[in-house]
Amino acid sequence: MRATVIIPTYNRPDLLRRQLACFAEQTGSALCEVLVCDDGSSTDTLGAMAPFRDRIPGLRHLWQPDLGFRAGQARNLGIREAIGDVLLFVDDDLLFPADFVERHVAAHREVMNGKPARRVVLGFRSRTMTPPAGAVPTATEMRGTDGDDRVELIGEHGEGIDGHPHPWFFVYSCNFSVPRLDEVTFAEDFEGWGMEDTELGYRLVKAGWEVVVRPEARVLHVEDPAPRDPFRCTERGLPPQYDSYVTNAVQFIDMYPDDRELYDMLAPELRWYVRDPTGKHWIKNGHENDADAVIATVRRERDERTATRAAAANRARR
Repeated sequence: MRATVIIPTYNRPDLLRRQLACFAEQTGSALCEVLVCDDGSSTDTLGAMAPFRDRIPGLRHLWQPDLGFRAGQARNLGIREAIGDVLLFVDDDLLFPADFVERHVAAHREVMNGKPARRVVLGFRSRTMTPPAGAVPTATEMRGTDGDDRVELIGEHGEGIDGHPHPWFFVYSCNFSVPRLDEVTFAEDFEGWGMEDTELGYRLVKAGWEVVVRPEARVLHVEDPAPRDPFRCTERGLPPQYDSYVTNAVQFIDMYPDDRELYDMLAPELRWYVRDPTGKHWIKNGHENDADAVIATVRRERDERTATRAAAANRARR
């Protein structure tokens, strides 16, 4: 039983190079291939990969045009090409110890019983602003300087996942693995940061998959000075961009209109957002607003964009 690692990346060759150095040091035989899924980079992704061609099994570059932030679509490039028994998803700004891939595969191997078990394996994450000195982080460096919010929510050993009514809520793409089965594909309705990974977790759990936590499958997140995660921007006093988070949350709700429980989970979070004075961006204004009004605005603007694109396509066909 072996793993295909799938890494979406965009214009971050230095971070990718550091991560590939970790894959070059993996022990055991769990690593089958590493697929770098390029979301249209203009920088030298291939140059970052070049030193590892003979050091990482099955290292390949897959590419899609730059049509905006499309991480889910980039991961689907890898899913379609993968040959491993396990699909291991990581972001390109993570580092990890030499047994990382083996830890994930072991969590699937323990319940195989001759066929792939339908489970999502979540690892934990520490954070740091300072990259480790060596290619592979030491045990001390792996502790980082900041923890993982999943630890706070579900416990140091993942014990809070058992019996949780919504285990899919904890599925985000920085560090998780699944068996390679037909159900595993990211919805391509999302653009920008947020929700495409959680929606996959939602869909799998609704189909009967279990979610398990393996704290030992930990990664070290080297913080970007300008993170894409708007909530990390807020914590660090940087200007956040909540636009795609808000629009993707509404997209998620609208994909499952009959699930009132999903609506009741996601909609209340949208009450904190309003349009900025320009009318172009979603911001937090420190007050509770009308969540239904936010949702209605997102839907109207989405319909307007769809109509504009359809009109442009009709003109092009004439």
